[in-house]
Amino acid sequence: MTAGGRKSPMGALFLAALALAAFLPQPWKGRLATHGRLHFLVHLAAFQTAFLLHAWGRQDRAAMIRAACLLALFGALLEFMQTRVYGNFFEYRDVLADATGVALGFAVRELIRSAECIRAAAR
Repeated sequence: MTAGGRKSPMGALFLAALALAAFLPQPWKGRLATHGRLHFLVHLAAFQTAFLLHAWGRQDRAAMIRAACLLALFGALLEFMQTRVYGNFFEYRDVLADATGVALGFAVRELIRSAECIRAAAR
């Protein structure tokens, strides 16, 4: 993905780290709070961060929407692949948390973008 026409190496690295974390052995996931009480919040924060890393420099709203859709699809794909690797059930709640994180990231970016426009107009 690119940010404002530039490559987003931090975003790509973050996505690689998410993919790696998705396939950690189960005992490691417990130690890293990827299961348990913080599970939903970890998904939400991870995908919000992923969106912000990819969308930060973008000015084109259509590009941000595409990035949001691709990230939500990436989250669903990771969940699907976990069913194949581990034989566990597809966790719809995780996909919901991922998509919610992306949506929150989009909202944060839009709020910041609006504040920047208001500041620029006030000058």
